[in-house]
Amino acid sequence: MLVATHNKVFHADEVSAIALLKIFTDEKIIVERVNHNMTDFSKYDMVIDISRKFDGVKYFDHHQNKGGKSSAGLIWEYLGLEKEYYQISKLIRIIDKHDVGEVKATPFEYPNLIRCFNSDDVNDKVLQARAFDKAVEFAITIFSSLKDAQDELIQAKQIVADSYFFDSNPDIIYLDKFTPHWSSYINGELTPSIKAVVWKDDYENNFKLKLVPKSVGNFKSNTKALPQDTSMEFVHSAGFFAVAEDEEKMKKYLNKIKL
Repeated sequence: MLVATHNKVFHADEVSAIALLKIFTDEKIIVERVNHNMTDFSKYDMVIDISRKFDGVKYFDHHQNKGGKSSAGLIWEYLGLEKEYYQISKLIRIIDKHDVGEVKATPFEYPNLIRCFNSDDVNDKVLQARAFDKAVEFAITIFSSLKDAQDELIQAKQIVADSYFFDSNPDIIYLDKFTPHWSSYINGELTPSIKAVVWKDDYENNFKLKLVPKSVGNFKSNTKALPQDTSMEFVHSAGFFAVAEDEEKMKKYLNKIKL
């Protein structure tokens, strides 16, 4: 897919639009950065943030759209994934608000970080082309990370749904497959009766135990702290995490401390 966007100073909207196309389409995206006064775009498959045209199919110059969206917002709408990847949608909204002059981003927010990638001489085509490519790679890293986290959350929901009680204890959930996102579905608010989660670490060949938080993102546990015990390989000093050599030692430890 041959895509045109403007040259010289670049911003978060067209950089992000290109990054989104690279991540969420199966097309090989080739970008040409052209002069602002260019009028013939017939050879391009998509035109972003330039052309003074908007049709939502080929032309995505947000200056011709009254919907309060930047070029990134228009491409995100075109891809149709706003609801599926809501975290990306939040970031896109920050870009939109900044680009259309609704809410100025702070110095360390994403739109201004992208602007930092511009070269010292924006009129130098070679330097600016390299700078643009670096900015796109940075954007791809950010959006891909958000996409992966959302995909993992969906997988985590199924993993938790397939879990069962450890050693027939209704206070402790055993995960057949570990996911770092289990706390989004097992915590003191959603499942107040669950006190801890256990899983086997196949890489380290041991069993791990972690106390359930009172809520997502909360460091406070839903039960008392885990006590130190010489039978365990490790018990964190804060009492929220422990490691046992094998399943039997984990069972004995939990039966002893009675969460």
